[in-house]
Amino acid sequence: MKFSLDIVKDYDHKWLVDLHNDPIVLHNITNPKPISLEEHMSWWNNLNFNKDKRFIFKIDNINAGFVKVYSIDYFNKNCILGADLHKDFRGKNLSKHMWKLLLDYVFYELKDIHRAFLTTADYNEPAKKLYKNLGFIEEGRFIESLFRNDKFYDQICMYILKENYINEK
Repeated sequence: MKFSLDIVKDYDHKWLVDLHNDPIVLHNITNPKPISLEEHMSWWNNLNFNKDKRFIFKIDNINAGFVKVYSIDYFNKNCILGADLHKDFRGKNLSKHMWKLLLDYVFYELKDIHRAFLTTADYNEPAKKLYKNLGFIEEGRFIESLFRNDKFYDQICMYILKENYINEK
C-alpha cells in the first residue's frame, strides 16, 4: 500500500463534509454539530493557510482521511494536530500510517516545529492508545469540557517533542 498526504482539491470538499458528519467523528470532536457544504466552504475560505495546513490522507491514491496542522506558532515553534479516518478504513491498523505522515510533515518539512500537541476525548480509547504508541505524553486535562449523552467528559491534552519522535519506517 502507498500512503500519502495530498493537498485538498475543490472536488474533495463534499467528501470532507461527509467525513465530518460521520457519527463517530462527530462524537469525538469538540463541536458535534453536523455541517452543510455551505458552512464548510465558509469556514474553509476563512482559514489562514500560513498558520493552518490541511491534507487528504490517501491510500493507493484513494481518500482515506483528513489531517490538519493548525495554530502553527513559528515564534514558539509549536502547533496543534488533528486527524480523522474515514469509516471504510477504520479498524485496519491504518491510523498509525496517517499520523506518522502527519508527524513527518510537521517535524521534517515544517522544520522549525519543536512541539506538537492535541486533545482527545477521555472515552476515545483507540485514539489514546495510538497517540501513546506514537510517543505522545499526557500533560493535562480540560476537566468535564465535553458533554455527550447527558454526561460530562474530560479532554486529554497530549504533546510530542521533535526530539522524542522517531518514525521507524
